[in-house]
Amino acid sequence: MKVRLIALAGVIALSLLVVFMCLHVVPAGHRGVVKMFGDVSDEPLPEGLHFLNPLARVVDFNVRFQSATAQKAEGGTADLQEVFEDITVNYEYDPLHAPYVYNNFGDDSDIEAKFIVPALYESFKAVTSKYTAEQLVTQRSAVSAAIVLTLQAKLAKYKIIVSDINVQNFHFDPQFAEAVRAKVVAGQNRLTAEQSLETAKIATEQRVVEAEGNAKAIAIQASAVENQGGQKYIALEAIKKWNGQLPTYMGSNAPLPFISVTDGK
Repeated sequence: MKVRLIALAGVIALSLLVVFMCLHVVPAGHRGVVKMFGDVSDEPLPEGLHFLNPLARVVDFNVRFQSATAQKAEGGTADLQEVFEDITVNYEYDPLHAPYVYNNFGDDSDIEAKFIVPALYESFKAVTSKYTAEQLVTQRSAVSAAIVLTLQAKLAKYKIIVSDINVQNFHFDPQFAEAVRAKVVAGQNRLTAEQSLETAKIATEQRVVEAEGNAKAIAIQASAVENQGGQKYIALEAIKKWNGQLPTYMGSNAPLPFISVTDGK
């Protein structure tokens, strides 16, 4: 009886071990690559718990967003200036192709060191050679976009999705960098001066138009006064504005307001 119990316990323990060996949990942000006797399954395992052949081995392949940096990437510009920069690329592996990538190129750490970083150096050098040093400074967004496109073409066979790159500032020889900055500043100052001149020109033209308008208005008003009787028209306008009160004091020779003595002719 005791021997039977021991044997039963052994069977149960062995069964549990087999069940445990058949279970695998693929963590978040990964895909499971199933290997058996050296063969790699084409179908990746999604995140979560899976029941597998106990003889199978699973490699958890990272498909989350990652970044790789090419430190002090070096290139040459179209005007033969050396340029340096630390460039970081943000990327991810296509989850559906995790088995293909692992089977052909290794795990994600191997691919970054062997393929991604070298491709980043090459892309930087290829793109900067098409721009002058000044253009690298003034057209940085266009340069970054060109590096991304070049890098995407190089990494397509690794099923890598390149989202963007981070380029802070291009570094040149200190004397040349200062000359470039001075030229850019001079150009900006010239543009500002041209804009100020244009603004002053417009303001002057507006004042001329206003002055011409005022002059025409005065001429029209003078003509109207003359046509409507001259002094009589002026007196009539003064009567319209009179408040009805006579002056409290008048000199001996002062005429009464609005009264003109004529001979009646």
